[in-house]
Amino acid sequence: MKKQRLFYLDLIRAVALVCILVIHFNAAVTGYFTLPSKLFGSVLPFNIYLGDFGSSLFFMVSGAALQYTSPGQGREPLNLVRFYQKRAKAVYPMFWLAWCIFFPIRFVTKPGYYAAAKTPSLLLTVLGLDNFAQAAGWVTMDFACVGEWFLGSILFLYLLFPLLRWGLRKQPLLTWAVVLAASLPVHYMGWDARLVAIHIPEFLLGMAFVHWKRPARLGVLAGCAVLLFTPAAADGKVACALFSAAAFILLAALGGCIHWVPLQNACALLSKYSYAVFLTHHVIILRLVDNFDLAAMTRRDTALLFGVYLLAVAAASATLFRLDAWVRSSAVKLAAKPE
Repeated sequence: MKKQRLFYLDLIRAVALVCILVIHFNAAVTGYFTLPSKLFGSVLPFNIYLGDFGSSLFFMVSGAALQYTSPGQGREPLNLVRFYQKRAKAVYPMFWLAWCIFFPIRFVTKPGYYAAAKTPSLLLTVLGLDNFAQAAGWVTMDFACVGEWFLGSILFLYLLFPLLRWGLRKQPLLTWAVVLAASLPVHYMGWDARLVAIHIPEFLLGMAFVHWKRPARLGVLAGCAVLLFTPAAADGKVACALFSAAAFILLAALGGCIHWVPLQNACALLSKYSYAVFLTHHVIILRLVDNFDLAAMTRRDTALLFGVYLLAVAAASATLFRLDAWVRSSAVKLAAKPE
């Protein structure tokens, strides 16, 4: 039975997507923040980096969506084979399509770009772990093209989901204690290059949020607000996790108060195409800024480029989404065709 769509999940995903679109545009047109920003800022209150905020919201909404759509909203046994098959089908076909499109473009337009990449690291590319591996310092150069560090992190969280789900069902408080006791030291020590550990509690919060009643949500909101003024928030990633958790709860409450159909439809549309946007937007903006003298760009030119960027991303994402749907449909037809 198909689950009823939750508007607050679409709303939060849309907010996260806008943050990522803006921060990657801003990073590209400022030469990765070596030049003054001409259109957008990069930080929120408490010196929260906009990109980290958007990523944290994505981790939380991913956990909430998986928990909500799982059997019995996490209260019934999970078929592990079916779960991992569904995750693989949701991630890899579109990822491979995007890679097959963008890799030849980058290879041809930037000869020698991949000269330092080791051939065995192609396996990382096929698995969607290329940018993650490079960010983590496992390799100095890879065939990275699409996916970024986020994809590797979310794939790891997908692996953990059944265990976290079981823990929330059996011993929620103990699960929280174990997750925090394990993830925070790893994060503070930097053993994961600060890419994964801090996002495990965020992912778990999204999962748990599905079951929280109003008093619990208000209690967590108040706790996050208080902790933002403590020494714990001196770590930027921890501060972002607290700020994002509070924002997630507030946006979920706001979503329950919004009944304007056009806005609901717009958020649903952004949510539907969010993965395609994620796979295409960064490659597009990097190609666009190649044609500009970044130091000489005016505010007007930056605003015009932002508009072109949004249109190009929308067109590329829609095309990728439809191509993915066509490939899936064709595969189903071929599989059903009698010999």
